[in-house]
Amino acid sequence: MKYSEFLGKRYLIIILGSIAVYSIFLFFSDFNNVYDRLQNFQITTLPIILLVIFSSWLILFVRWTVLLKKHKILVPLKINLLVFFAGFTLSISPVKSGELIKSILLKNKCGVAITKSIPIILLERFYDVLGTAAIAAIGIIFLGLEFGIILIPILLAIVGIFYLFYSKRGFGIALKILNRIKPLQKFSENIEESHKIIRHSSDAKTICSCSGLTITFRIIECVGIFLVLGALGIHFVGFFNLLSMYPISVILGAISMSPGGLGVTEGSFAGLLTLEGLDLQTALAIAVIVRFFTLWFAILVGFISLKLIDVVRKSPEN
Repeated sequence: MKYSEFLGKRYLIIILGSIAVYSIFLFFSDFNNVYDRLQNFQITTLPIILLVIFSSWLILFVRWTVLLKKHKILVPLKINLLVFFAGFTLSISPVKSGELIKSILLKNKCGVAITKSIPIILLERFYDVLGTAAIAAIGIIFLGLEFGIILIPILLAIVGIFYLFYSKRGFGIALKILNRIKPLQKFSENIEESHKIIRHSSDAKTICSCSGLTITFRIIECVGIFLVLGALGIHFVGFFNLLSMYPISVILGAISMSPGGLGVTEGSFAGLLTLEGLDLQTALAIAVIVRFFTLWFAILVGFISLKLIDVVRKSPEN
């Protein structure tokens, strides 16, 4: 299977839908306020922000490498790095299901069987939810007990993800859900074979290390977001509060099953920002700006990596 076939026309529809959603958000925003903030954006901090966000992804790359080695899959560093970042191309897909494009790339480039790589990508999603839920729960302590009710869906998400991954019946339910996502239908048989591999390769040491790496990723990512808010002239939102608010928004976006959490992540993040004293119009615009750094910058890096993989493939030394 070629990765160009995996992208399909649906990707263009998602992009157009994203533009529509952001247009609606900006329509309900205070244009004058947003314009003033963007005009006063400290452009000198932009390289630092991009560097911090990019550094957070390197933590996820370490996690990806750990899981590859756990499955005894050895890939040259340069190719491995490009394959990993190429997965960002389809970050804007339900529960990041589009990252299965990495399985295609590993098979085409390194001859790695899809049945061997798919469990790793599923485990990535498992540790995404587990680590993000953990950091959100810890952050709620700093938000105060009145936010304790938010812990309920977070705890349910953790219990649910363990059930779907480790119970044979739960995995069957997950398969039925995944089969409703068109890009995943092509991988349904391979995903079904992944259950035993996932169970037998997830020991306590791997779970702790990979969850810890996810938490580290979220912390660094929130440092980047904190810098974005500072560059916009917003200095009254506490870092530890932010460390809870953004992961909660990401979890809600994932639960919604919308492509890349689109609309839900931004909307919930904006809603939480209003609790810090921002008006809703400004908060919506800021949420959109933040997602340009955490989502769309990643997609851009993904497309560049996808192009570079073609160059590497044609290189004489490979």
